[in-house]
Formats: sequence, structure tokens, C-alpha cells
Amino acid sequence: MSLSKLSSQAPEQALVENMVKMRHLDEYSILRNLECRFTEDEIYTYVGTVLIAINPFRMLPLYTPDILDRYSESGTLAQPPHVFAVADRAFRALLETWKDQSIIVSGESGAGKTESTKLLLEYLMEMSRRSGGDKGAPTESEESEESLEELCLYAQTILEAFGNAKTIRNDNSSRFGKWFEVYFSRGGHIQGAVINTYLLEKSRVVTPEEGERNFHIFYELLAHAATNAEIAKLYSLGSPSSFHYLAQSSVSSINGVSDAQEFVKLTDALTVFQISKEDQANIWRIIAAILHLGNITFKVTSVQTASSTQDGSLIENPDVAKQAASLLKIPYEMLEKALLFHSYGSRSLIYIPYKPQEAQDARDALSKALYAGIFNFLGQRINMCLSKGRGGSLSSHKTIGVLDIFGFEILQTNSFEQLCINFCNERLQSHFNEECFRIEQEEYRAEGVQVEDIPYKNNQPCVDLLEQRPTGIFAMIEEEINTPGGSEKNLLSKMFQQHKGSEYLARPTAKEGLDCFKIDHYAGNVVYKSEGLMDKSRDALHADFEAVMKTSADEEYLPVINQARIDGPLGGVKVDEFKATAKPGGKGKKAQPTLGTQFCLQLNSLMKKLNSTKPHFIKCLKPNMQKQGGLFVAEEILCQLQYTGIVGLCKIRQIGYPERMPLEEFYLRYCPLCYTEPDAESLIMKLAELNVLKDGLWCLGHTKLLMKHEQSNVLSEALEAVRLKACILVQKYCRGWYWRRWLKRMVGIRRFVKDAIAKRDEKLLAEGLEKMDDLPSHGEHLPEKAAAKQLLTRLREEKEAAAMLQSAITARDMKQLEAAISLSKTIKYETDLVKKARELLTQLELEAEVYALCKEAVASKERSKLVEALEAANKHGYDFAEVRQARGLLARMDQEADLLKKYEQSLAAKDLKSVDEVLAKMTDIGMELPPNAKETLANLEKQVARKSLEGALESDLEKAVASRDVAKVEACLQKAVEEGLKAPCVDAAKTFLHNVKKKKEDLGALMAVIKTLEVKMAGTGGIVIADLEAGQKCLKQLASYQFTQDESAQVNGAQQTLRKGMAVHQCVESMHKAISSRDYNLLSTTYETAVKLEIQQDIVEKAQQTMKEIEAEGPQLPTGTMAQILEIARNTRWRFDKYGRLRTREQFAKGKYMNRKKTMETMFSFSKEVIPNSMIDLPSQTSKVAVNINKCLLAFCGVRRSTYPAASAQALMDKGKAIGSLRDEIFVQVCKHLTDNTESKTAERGWMLLCMCIDLFSPSVEFELYLLNFVAKYENHEEWKEYARYCLRRLEEELDMDEEALADSVHQKQVPSIDYITQVVGGEASPFLSEVRNQNRKL
Repeated sequence: MSLSKLSSQAPEQALVENMVKMRHLDEYSILRNLECRFTEDEIYTYVGTVLIAINPFRMLPLYTPDILDRYSESGTLAQPPHVFAVADRAFRALLETWKDQSIIVSGESGAGKTESTKLLLEYLMEMSRRSGGDKGAPTESEESEESLEELCLYAQTILEAFGNAKTIRNDNSSRFGKWFEVYFSRGGHIQGAVINTYLLEKSRVVTPEEGERNFHIFYELLAHAATNAEIAKLYSLGSPSSFHYLAQSSVSSINGVSDAQEFVKLTDALTVFQISKEDQANIWRIIAAILHLGNITFKVTSVQTASSTQDGSLIENPDVAKQAASLLKIPYEMLEKALLFHSYGSRSLIYIPYKPQEAQDARDALSKALYAGIFNFLGQRINMCLSKGRGGSLSSHKTIGVLDIFGFEILQTNSFEQLCINFCNERLQSHFNEECFRIEQEEYRAEGVQVEDIPYKNNQPCVDLLEQRPTGIFAMIEEEINTPGGSEKNLLSKMFQQHKGSEYLARPTAKEGLDCFKIDHYAGNVVYKSEGLMDKSRDALHADFEAVMKTSADEEYLPVINQARIDGPLGGVKVDEFKATAKPGGKGKKAQPTLGTQFCLQLNSLMKKLNSTKPHFIKCLKPNMQKQGGLFVAEEILCQLQYTGIVGLCKIRQIGYPERMPLEEFYLRYCPLCYTEPDAESLIMKLAELNVLKDGLWCLGHTKLLMKHEQSNVLSEALEAVRLKACILVQKYCRGWYWRRWLKRMVGIRRFVKDAIAKRDEKLLAEGLEKMDDLPSHGEHLPEKAAAKQLLTRLREEKEAAAMLQSAITARDMKQLEAAISLSKTIKYETDLVKKARELLTQLELEAEVYALCKEAVASKERSKLVEALEAANKHGYDFAEVRQARGLLARMDQEADLLKKYEQSLAAKDLKSVDEVLAKMTDIGMELPPNAKETLANLEKQVARKSLEGALESDLEKAVASRDVAKVEACLQKAVEEGLKAPCVDAAKTFLHNVKKKKEDLGALMAVIKTLEVKMAGTGGIVIADLEAGQKCLKQLASYQFTQDESAQVNGAQQTLRKGMAVHQCVESMHKAISSRDYNLLSTTYETAVKLEIQQDIVEKAQQTMKEIEAEGPQLPTGTMAQILEIARNTRWRFDKYGRLRTREQFAKGKYMNRKKTMETMFSFSKEVIPNSMIDLPSQTSKVAVNINKCLLAFCGVRRSTYPAASAQALMDKGKAIGSLRDEIFVQVCKHLTDNTESKTAERGWMLLCMCIDLFSPSVEFELYLLNFVAKYENHEEWKEYARYCLRRLEEELDMDEEALADSVHQKQVPSIDYITQVVGGEASPFLSEVRNQNRKL
């Protein structure tokens, strides 16, 4: 290993993860240890519990779900140094002690503080998710909202866009400080968050340095406008070089970063924080206005005032100014006046013209004020969403604060911003010294422990030089601002006079500049330029611009932005709070605090907060100034080690006892190790006797036990072992109780079902079967369930048969009775009801026989037949209409014979009177008069009367038939028959009644057939074609009838049942053919049809079993062309959700107690939730790896927020290449992710990942056809066809290789680098699309 010259000076010794364990401890030994570890990509090293993090300036696979799991599951004791370890230590300390924690990330600009902060928050968010557990099924509104954990990560995107910029030292430098407070519940679940921001570098808006960029948002908006002509036209946007505020630096892009893609991420994040599209448009409008303001230029002109002519300014390009005014919705005249003149006076205003430079300064002040307003507005909106939390007051929760503050800066030109930034770093270094040196050494003395004092550089005098009132530099700047005629020159003179002799303030050399002052900071000497110092500290917007903003037509948005600017930084003390303590200045007025004073107050508030928390430190180091990956410049690192006090920290941690615990707290925490000991001292002695407390690693003070880190770790491990043993014991009893309770429940359910079977109670059986569904495997293995299902089916069949019998008995319908009795016989159902039905059927058959005799006798009018029919009727006591009709006809025949006899006797006796009487009687009864009647006139009159009677009868009968009233027709017909009416209407009436009766009989017969069919379809026996043909025959017989509304409904229902019956019959027939031929495609189709038709027959289970047998046989990959193979692969058999090695839905959702149903439903379709188990049935350890693979998949695709999504993809592919059994699992997970995914962004990432995976490794032989089936579905998809075709080409190449060649190919391939994956995502490298397009051109 080639080491630097400085590192080579150190003696050779073993590399250590914690540098307090080094045998030789000096600057060079520390440097050597860091450099050797850095060359092995070990960028993290401990000094005690302080983490040293060296920026690698390249992506490393150190943040995958697997690595996160190591720290979250097993803690930090056995794990190497890592930023996750610091977050885990803070999280566990919060829950164990229930005290506020803080993580202070420090280092110079470009050392990696912002990235470390992101990783800390990502870890805390993941721990919150795991602590929160399942929270139940989300409501419809909650499904569309992001979780609080996601919101915390989205906030970073917004703050980086508006608060970060590329500098000479750092491509993503935070130009503001932030204190991120995350509120946790007692269970470790995030309840809310607040982000405090400090000192936004507003001057960057108007004067970015050469080689640097303005804030990211300007370039992102312009990049978006370059691809969106509508936006470009709306805001008059062009390239960065066309705007003065951006063109001052020649740098407008960042290597490896797409501003257009970053803009898309930004808009997504803004939407998450409920910033509407309209509000976003207003933000872009004001950002564009700021750019146009910067392009306004001024020239000298003479201005006539009331008393004289003065030099003033004139806008050279009014068109640009009008564009800015239009975007701000301000009258151009008002903006022009505010830019060219400033006013003073209270009663009457006097306007003084600006000189060109002054007008330019006024323009810049307005631009900075607008930008600060937008930044504060966004911060307030973020805090509004984050602080809502999950209900309840946040004050009742504890916090973990993460401080990401600007790094120490030494630039070519250092001004007010650098003074504030470096002062902040001085305070933080002082806090670090306090915690790690002074307080620790004082505690050793107080506890009576002899430890050598370690010298350290105390920077408190430098802090006092800057902050102390009234002689501190910030106080003197404020005083000079409030002094009439104050200037930077006077300020310098007073500073040097006041601090004459101070070793921290010095006059610069002539070469450095006479208008400067030099401060000796802990990190080195910095020369500050005094020019503009007072203006920047004053940071005031002239009242003229305040008045102009009030004239804006934008009455909603611009006032909000302006108010946010006035409210000041989010985490600072507001102006109103300071006024009470402000020093009088001017003409008795209270002076407004300057920006420097406000910043000091903010910093005091922050330090007060830090002092109230348990601190955890991360020291970020920058290995080189070129931002080059893998380059370790020893001189740079050594300098940072020296001024941060790392060497002294190593020494004091090595010889001292950094872990100090009050005896009472020690006893409360560690008494489980030996719970018989009554107090702390006896517990300590006992632990020492047991060698848990190691000699030389601890010391007993007056009130505390002091320990080295190794001893603290030993105690923690011992306590963890005791707790684990206790947990296992508790789990033992809990699980025993749980399973006993479960067994008791299962026994109870089985007993309940047995009782239901014994009682033959349908309701109890259904309830018992529903309860059995809660048992393992839904109780299918228990004999009671099969018996209960069989009995329940039987009871339902009997119920249906009984209903049919009762209906037939009530209707007294012979065909219904025959059908019901036939069904009862089919299902072997014998009850009194069946006996009653049979008796009724016999009775009805006898009635029908008598009815036929009577009808025939009446029709023949033969007396002998009438007598025979009436004898039969009298014998059985029948008296229905036909019997009465026959009886009436016989009586009439007897009466007529008697009259005829009397008539003949009267004629024989020549008794005219008697003849008249007989004829009269004949006439009265309507009997036909004999042909030898003497009185023709009387006969004619009788004939007329007869005709009149017949006409009335015919009329009544025709009306009754026309009305289709059965009762009326029967009455009229009986009367006509009795009167002996012979007419067509009589035949029509008889036909009508016959048809009505026949329709009723046929309809009853149809419903009986349908009932039988329904019962058979609901049962397991199945139906035959004869059942369907009987129904069709009944329908044909009913075709000529007219129906009432109720009858039509019955017929329609019968037709639907017949159609379903035909479908069931055809499905079952096809299923028989499919089973015999083992045709998987037909089996699959018929099985799905059977499920839809709810067919309960045994053949369905047999079909399902046959499908499983075929699937278990595995695919036999065919030979032939790709087109032939694809033709086979398109068969539904090869759908990826039918892969034989997949888990069942129940196995997949095992262990998921909330949202279990939804998890099962989305097993084979897109879901934002992490899978609970592997998709394929894998061993438990491999299944756990599969779950982490899913986390990587979701992180890469953007479903889960991740700091390094490309690293997640690389980790996924690395697992697939290394572990062959996981390859099919990866492909199945990607297929699941892409199925029914309506989110184009996440779906496209999924296709990219699928292409890269197929490039790297192939599916197993068993899964190849399944993968081909999935990809082939998208071959002509409008959006994904090019990705799909690329996959097909790669799979075709793999199909042509034998297994050995394929294995060699996988072995030789390299997992894509993180940089390459990043380029693929960013569109800089698109091998999938370009190759397919080239192939298409060839074709």
C-alpha cells in the first residue's frame, strides 16, 4: 500500500476502528490509520463515540437495507463505525433515558455534512416506521397522503433546491444552517418535526462568485423552461447566460446532475407539502421576476429637483423593467420610481435620486428580499405540515435534533456572510471543547479521579471577541450602523482601538488589504473585507419598496411572501421579541436589531437547546480540494485534525473514562445483572467479582461510576443478554398462553360444529363454517369441516325441495307436484310433506279422471255417459264446475223428455189448454217446440224473445272474453251453457278458459324445472342436458302466450337460469375434456369460468389439482425460433403469478396482522408497501434477504425515499449475481412492481431495473417461459415497448446458450457501478432504448 509522506512517518501498527485503542497515539499515527482505512473504502472511524467521516467524493455501497438492518437489529456494539450507528445510538438513548438527544454534524464546506444529515434522517425515519408497526387500513384520504416519515425526507429536497448552491469547494453546499428537530413518541414513532433555518446567504442571489453557481432553483427552473416552451414564453426565460445574476459566473451546470430532473423532484416534493400548482406557478413567477430584475441596467442622467439639478439614474432597458414589473404585478411607474429615487420625511416626502450604483444596490436589495420571502414562506409551509404530526401536543414528546450547519469557510473574498458562518463554527467548536474536554476534566477532579489533563485549544476568547456585548465585533457593527455618519472606516478604527493587543484580532498586511481585518479562528486566520459589511448587516429594505409591494395586483401571494420575509428566519428570535431589549439609538427611537445581532440571538437559542440535550458528534473531513474520488491529501486531513481537536480527543478518550453514570442511575439500569444486591456500591463490587467490570476499565468516584467505552460496551452486552433471556422467558409464557388460548378456541369451534351437525341446524352450520375460516388452512384438514359442508349442502337441498313441495301443494298443480316429488326422490328426501304431496297428486289425478268423464259426457249429451260420470263424481263427493254442468245437462234432458211426453199426451188427448201450458213451459225453459204447434204467431213471438235472450248472452260473453276476466268469463259461459246458447262466442270463451288453464299449468311446470335446476347447480351432483332440454321445451310451449308483468318476470328469470345452466354444463364438459387431455390453457380458462359461475362440483377441485400437477412438472423449454418460443410463452399457463414455486397468498401475508387482506390482494400487483415475506417459497434467512431486496427495488424506483437510489439498485443486482436462488425472486418482484402500476415514473425505473438485471443474470430454466410471457405482453405497449423488446433480445441471446456457457457469462459480468446506474436514470446512458432503436432501423 502506497502511503503519503506524512502517514509514512508513523510507526506501523494494526488498523483500528476506534482510534482510542491505538498503541501509538500521535497526529501521524491517527493520519496513517485514517488513510489506510480510506484506501479500503472504510470512510468511517471512531474516536470513542465521536464519528470521523471522510467524504469519499463518490458513491459507495454502504447504505443498503442490509446494512441498515445490521444496526437496527443488533445495535452498534458489534458493528463497524457508520453514520447509521450514530443515529441508532441517539435513537436508543432517547428511548432508554427518555431525554432529548442531539447529533451535531460539523466540518468545513464540502466535507459531506449535508449527505450525512440525509442519512441520519433516513435511518431515523426507518426506525420510526418499524416502531410504528401496522396502523390499520388507511382511509381513502390517507392513501393519497405521504407518511410523516416521507415528509421529513421530502423537506430536504425543497430546502436543497432553494438553499443550496455549487461552490468552489462543494457541488451541493448548504448556504444556510438548519436544525432539524424530530419529535418521537415513547414507543419510538415520529409524531412531528420542526426545521429551524439560520442565515440564508442572500447575497449569492445577486453576486455569485466566479467558479460557483447561484442557488439551484434558478438553474432548475431554466432547465425546465428549456423543455417547456409554454413556461419559457410565459416567464420570458432563456439560458443562464442571458441573466446577469447567473452570468457573473461562467459555471452553470454540475457534473452528473440533471437540473431538469431535479426540477421534477422539486415539484413532486412541493405537491406533497400541499403547495398547489397555482402556488407553485406564483413561486416560479417571482423567481423569474428576480432574474429579470437583475438584468435592469442604469445610466447617469441629470435630474431636476425642487431646488437644484442633481446627478441621478435612468433605466437603460425599460422593456426588461416592464417585464419584471409585469411578473410582480406591480405598476411599472411605481417600480421605476422606487428604483431611481428614495424618499425621506414623515409628513411630506422628499425624493432624492439614486446614482447608478445606488440604483443597482436598491435593485439588488429588492431581489434579495423577494428571495428571502420565498425561502421563509416555503420553510413555514414545511413546518406547518411537519408540526401537525399525528395528533396531540408535540411538547409532550422528546426530540432528536440534527444540526447541519454551514462549514467553516476561507474564501478569496470574505465578507459578512463568512464572518457569521465562521462565528457559528467557533461556537460549535467551543461546545465540542466544553463537552469533550473542559467538562470532562472538571468532572474527574470533582469525582476524585486522577486523570492527566490533556491540553486543548480553548477558542472561547475568539467567541467573546465576536459576540460579547458591548465590545464584541457584532455589537460594534450594530452600534456603528445606528450612529449617524457611521462608516466601515470608522468601524475598523474602533475595532482595532478597542481590541488593541488582542491575539485574535490583527491588522492585515498591505498585500491583504488595508480595508480589512484579520481574525485568528480555531481553523486558521481569515481576512475579512470591511466594504459592504454594514450594509449586509443592516439588511433593510427601503420603505419605498414596501410601499411598492402594497400596490401589487397580486393581493394574495406577494403579501404572504413579504410577510414571511419580515417574520425572519424560521428558527430565529423575531424582531418583536428583541425590541424590548434593544438599545436606544438615533433620535430617541428604538433601534432595529441588525442581521448580525439577530444571528447571535438565534445562535444563543440554538446553543441553549444543544446544552439541554445529550450530544452525539460527527466530524466530517474533506480529503482533497479537487473533489476527486479516492484521493487522500494527507496535508489537508492533518490540518483539519489539528484545528478540530481530534488528536486531543483521542488522548483524553484513551486515558480517561468518557462514560460517567450517577450511582443511582447505574443501579437502576444495571441491577438486573445481579438483582439481589441492595445498592449501587454492592452491585459494583459484585460485578467486579464476576469480572463483568474489568480491571483498569472503570473507576468509582464520589457520586458516579466512570468507565471506558470498552467497559460500557461489556456492561451493555451483559445487560442485553439478561434482557434477551428475560424476553425469551416472557415470550415462552406468552406464546404458551397464546397457543393454549388458540387451541381452546379451535376445540371450541370444532365442538360447536359437531353440535351443529348433530342438530342439523343450517344457521349454526353456516356460523360454524365461518368460524373455521379463522383456523389454520381455514380448517380444511379437519373432518368436521367436510362433514359440515356436506350436511349444509344437504340441508339446503332439502330446504329447496320442501319449498317446492309446499309451493306445489298450495298451488294444487299436478306438474309442480310431479317435479317436486321427482326432486325429493332424486335427493332421497322422505318426509310427511312428501307423503302429503303424493296423496294430493293421487287425488288430483282422480279429479282429472272425473273431470274428463264429465267433459266427455257433456260434449256427447248421451244420458248413459252423463249418469256414469255423475255416479263417479257423487261417489267421491266432487262438485266442481264440470260436474255441475253435467248434472244440469242431465236434469235438462229429463225435463225436456217429461215435457215432450206431456205434450204428446196433450196432443193425444187434444187438450189445447194443456198444450198451451206445455208449450208455455217449453218456452219458459227454452225447449224447442214441436213442429206441429198450431199457434204460429205465438211461436214467432217466442222465437223473437229467444233471439233477444241469446243476443244479450252473446254480448255479455264477448265483453267478458275481451276483458280477459277469467271469473266473469266463467260466469257468462255457465249462463250461456245453461241457456243452451249455440254461438261462436261460446267456443271462443271455452278456448280462452282452456288457454288460461294451460298457461298456468305450463308456467308451473317451467318453474318446477327451474327450481330443480337451481338446486342441482347449487349442489355437488351436477346437471345433465335433460334438465336443460326440459326447460327449453317448457319455454317453447309458453312462446305463444301473453303474460302479465309478474309472469313475464318469472319467464325472464327462468331464461337467465337456463342460460347459466347451459354455461355451467358447457364449462363442466370442457373441463372433463381438459382434464383428460391435460390441456393447461383450456384448464385455466374453464377453471376461471367455473370460479365466476360458482360451480361447486367435484370436477372443479379435480381441475385445480390437475393444473397444480402440470405446474409442478416444470416447464420444458421448447426448441425452435424465438417467434415459436414466444408463441408458446404467450399461453396463460405461463403467467408469472402461476409460477409453481410461489407462496400462496396466505403464506405471503403470514405475520401481517393489519391490512392482511389488502396485502393478499396485491401480492401480484403494484403496491407501495414493503412485502412481508419473499414471493417465492424460500428459507427464512433467504426470505429476509428478499424483503431487503424489495426495499432496494422500491427505493430505486422512487416509491420509498432514499438518499442514494442508485446504490440500492446496485445492492439488489449484487445480491442477484451472488445468490442464484434469489434471481427468480428478483424477477418476480419486478413483475409485481410493474403489474397495474399507473405511476409512470416508478414504472419506468422498474423497466430500467429489469433491463439491467436481465443484462447481468438470467432467470432459472423453470422461470424463463414465465418471464417471457410477462415481457411479451408489453412488446407493443405504447409506453414500454422499447424496454420490453430490449429484454426479449437479451433473453433470446440467453436461450441460445447452454447452461454452462450461461453460468460463465454471469460469472464474467460485472455489477454496474453506481455512477453508471445514475447515468442511466438521468438519461445520459440509455443502452436499452438506443439498442432497440438501432435494431428497429436494421429491420
